[in-house]
Amino acid sequence: MKNEELVAASRYKSEFLANMSHELRTPLNSMLILSQFLAENQNGTLSEEEIEFAGIIHSSGQDLLTLINDILDLSKIEAGHMSITPREVNVSEVVEAMTHTFEPVAAQKGLYFHIRSTGVPDIIHTNEQRLQQILKNLLSNAFKFTKRGGVTLTFYIEMDAKGVQHPAAAIRDTGIGIRADKREQIFEAFYQADGTTSRKFGGTGLGLSISRQFARLLGGEIRLTSEKGTGSTFTLLLPSSSLSGQERELRQLVDDAKLPRLTPLSSPLPGESNR
Repeated sequence: MKNEELVAASRYKSEFLANMSHELRTPLNSMLILSQFLAENQNGTLSEEEIEFAGIIHSSGQDLLTLINDILDLSKIEAGHMSITPREVNVSEVVEAMTHTFEPVAAQKGLYFHIRSTGVPDIIHTNEQRLQQILKNLLSNAFKFTKRGGVTLTFYIEMDAKGVQHPAAAIRDTGIGIRADKREQIFEAFYQADGTTSRKFGGTGLGLSISRQFARLLGGEIRLTSEKGTGSTFTLLLPSSSLSGQERELRQLVDDAKLPRLTPLSSPLPGESNR
């Protein structure tokens, strides 16, 4: 009986968060539209300082909208309301989207940003929206915690011990790294690797939790290798069916919505040795 009550309470919490998130987005979207209109100053009636204030309001509103969207996604996943539809995805379009989004970030921070693709076909079969959301979350974290050097995104084919190929995307940074005893905990919702991290770098601790959940919904997983002080590599591994486009197998993974028990993978990133 106790377990049933806990399950029901968790479901009610998730449904409440989902409903509340929807309610918050309506007035917030109005604020974003109006603040953007003010910041553009099309009538030329605002001073430079007032334009700056409007820009700050808009930027802060965008941050709040991102947080609300994250909470909404997490609550949908927990409540079992998140639907995933696999389709053909053009890898070059994903590369273009990541380049467009993160090259300005790299330039602003004085970091390099490299994207490489080795052996990945032009078309893979997965859900593009969730794939891009995972990559954006991982890349945002990589840039957030990197002060020197840069970030590299590598698309490649990983071979497991049974010789099965899996499309993969690895995000490697030269940032602060993560202690061994924190590497699993950082995937928990709202968790920060260090009590001072949120104050120093910002963020809510939702991005990695949501990314892992999305990876599981896609039938894949996220792996982490890291060394404190030298950087981290987050690898998104998709199921082998993403290469073949076997619709029945893809949809079964999506319907199961849980991490397949893959054989441990042995091959390193192209051109590198195992760490």
